[in-house]
Amino acid sequence: MSYIQRRQFFKFFGGTLAALGLRKSIIESQAINYAKVLAQNTPRKRALLVGINGYVDLGYQWSKLRGAINDTKLQQELLIHRFGFERNAIRSLTDEAATRDNILQAFQEHLIQWAKPGDVVVFHFSGHGSQVRDPDMIFSNGRVSTIVPIDSDLPQGYPNKGGTVQDITGHTLWLLMQKINTENITVVLDSCYSGGARNGILTVRSRPGDRELNRITDSTIELLASPQEQEYQQQLMSELNLSASALAKARQQGVPKGVLLAAAKADQAAIDTSFGDTAAGVFTYVLTRYLWQQTGDKSVSQVMVNTNAATDRILKDYFPTIGLLQQPEFNVTQGSQNSQQLVYFLRGSFTIPAEAVVTEVQGNQVNLFLGGIDPRTLEAFGRGATLTLVDESGQEKGEVQIKSRQALIAKGTVIQTEGEITSGTLLQERSRAIPADLTLRIGLDASLKTERATAKEELQKIKRIQGVCLDEDNIHYILGRVTPDYYQQLQQRNVSPLPEVDSLALFSPALDLIPGSSGISGENVTDGIKRLQGKLKSLLAARLIKLTLNATSSRLNLAAAMETVEGSQLVAESFTVRGTKPSSFSQFRGVRGLTNTAQKINTGTQIQFLIQNNESSPLYITVLLISVDGKLKVLSPLSGTGNNLSVPPGERIQIPDLDRGDRYKFKVAGETGTAEVLVIASMTPLTKAVELLQVLAAERGDNLRGTPVDLIEPDEAIVSLLDDLGQESRGSSATVSKGVHNIDTRQMAGMSITFEVVS
Repeated sequence: MSYIQRRQFFKFFGGTLAALGLRKSIIESQAINYAKVLAQNTPRKRALLVGINGYVDLGYQWSKLRGAINDTKLQQELLIHRFGFERNAIRSLTDEAATRDNILQAFQEHLIQWAKPGDVVVFHFSGHGSQVRDPDMIFSNGRVSTIVPIDSDLPQGYPNKGGTVQDITGHTLWLLMQKINTENITVVLDSCYSGGARNGILTVRSRPGDRELNRITDSTIELLASPQEQEYQQQLMSELNLSASALAKARQQGVPKGVLLAAAKADQAAIDTSFGDTAAGVFTYVLTRYLWQQTGDKSVSQVMVNTNAATDRILKDYFPTIGLLQQPEFNVTQGSQNSQQLVYFLRGSFTIPAEAVVTEVQGNQVNLFLGGIDPRTLEAFGRGATLTLVDESGQEKGEVQIKSRQALIAKGTVIQTEGEITSGTLLQERSRAIPADLTLRIGLDASLKTERATAKEELQKIKRIQGVCLDEDNIHYILGRVTPDYYQQLQQRNVSPLPEVDSLALFSPALDLIPGSSGISGENVTDGIKRLQGKLKSLLAARLIKLTLNATSSRLNLAAAMETVEGSQLVAESFTVRGTKPSSFSQFRGVRGLTNTAQKINTGTQIQFLIQNNESSPLYITVLLISVDGKLKVLSPLSGTGNNLSVPPGERIQIPDLDRGDRYKFKVAGETGTAEVLVIASMTPLTKAVELLQVLAAERGDNLRGTPVDLIEPDEAIVSLLDDLGQESRGSSATVSKGVHNIDTRQMAGMSITFEVVS
């Protein structure tokens, strides 16, 4: 029976019995029994997941990872609750257990010896990748990529001496895939072999290999796979009756069967980083989160196109000035149609999107896995946040209030329910809990040397700003000095204007300079932090307001777009996806390929923003700009234009809008880099926020009324806005938690549009 036929059967089955007067419980019981019969006809499924954080040899330019083990958890819960894998069908090898021999043995026993035609197989690896010299010279550069087990150390004397490593080569992975007796294979590699460095909280998942050898004194030295690896390859080739020439030809045609999903292209970096208190690989987090949010089956190519765009967006949000490039890609056999196959070769449980899933039930206490949460907003899903329990048709069946959260695992209390709650029950967000004492954590760089204690003391004097050690989790920015080496790096990247050597500055979590933050050479820490106080408050305000972003989960029907004034060309847009019949400006205008990340915008370009209210009631709108240098500006509402201007139902406004009194022109100016516009919509007036804007504008003089407001105390303004949004947090059985801003995110929408300013 096809997927469509099954859905039609359920609809007919339930509707007919209901028409006969049978109770809902009987209908549900019969439907569950029929679902069990259908499940018996689905493919058998198995997965092997490998994640390695604790690499032992921390020698030449490679580091421990933080997020690889979390990757296996992300993948595991997705496969179980979204793709129907049994928990005992998934085997995980992490850290000490992930040796070369154990990985190969598990691949043989758990996957190869078990699989039959039609079965579904998944292999996931998160850890370091590398390259070794290939004696068979299959590829033009003479190297083969590898994955690095926990017990693969660089040889003594590297990089001045060569030798062998216990890596598992790409040739071996190809042969193992070929041996699996099914075509339905997905291999996921969240690793790379480009770079291999650590900057701040960002680590590249690459261990140096053959090409990083120092061959100045000896041009013949090589890094090779171990003799055991080469013997194992020969054994596999013999079992498959493959000659060396046949393997070489086949390797150049792609994977032997199924599909391979890779975190990045060959010359790019696969990033391991922390999202708040949650470490993960960017690729794995984005991929699995995207699949939690889907409401329809997607092909491999569709999933990877969207994963690519989301990865780019995450990197620009977290590391806006570093210019990282990570573009996930996939590989299939030449001539196959596997790119059009469903992801994992399975139909998923995609009837409704989900932010979380129940993993354990004990009375009215439940454990949750938050795999569908946007990593940028995780900190708003702690104590006091509420989630709605939903059935397979999306109907609400109760609420859960979170008591505590550690990374992606939350504990909660069922505060009301209809029917039984079981493991696998899905949840959607209802309200967020933004801590009222949320701080901006500033990592203190080693370049401060003996000044770190003073820096920590001075930062503590600023409300909700905290100085911490650089090796702690959840770091938002870094305070340090511009060293001669760093200055040289900026020169090589043609950064302008260049900061002065030994100047105090703020850096991104990836140790990239925040524009406009550097001072004069030799400035003492006390004076420097006083100078940076306004910028720190703006960065804190931006962090607070970004915790409300909910374009993928809001129930409101709203669309926003950015366009150039000259030519009225749409360059970026954002819209809510769960509103009734969601629509976008690009659909209306017939524009394809538009995202919420704009193309490069030249300085001096005049732009405007369009906001469409597709609701049946008015919406109150705030539009904020986070400039390249971190300053926060209000584009709407403006003082002198009336209080609490709303967008009537079904209407569109333009900002700036001459008819509404916003008589300013918005031209892209200032530093080059990434800027962001936030559009916040509420069903109730934003009274406190507007009142504060009026006061701020009045303090600056009436002649500035009708122009964008530069927030002098941006953190206070954003707290006022959060208070306004919190007025909608009612109609729930949840207890109002003290010390948090409870925001009913079903009654508001927060959207973001980014653009890159270029000269």
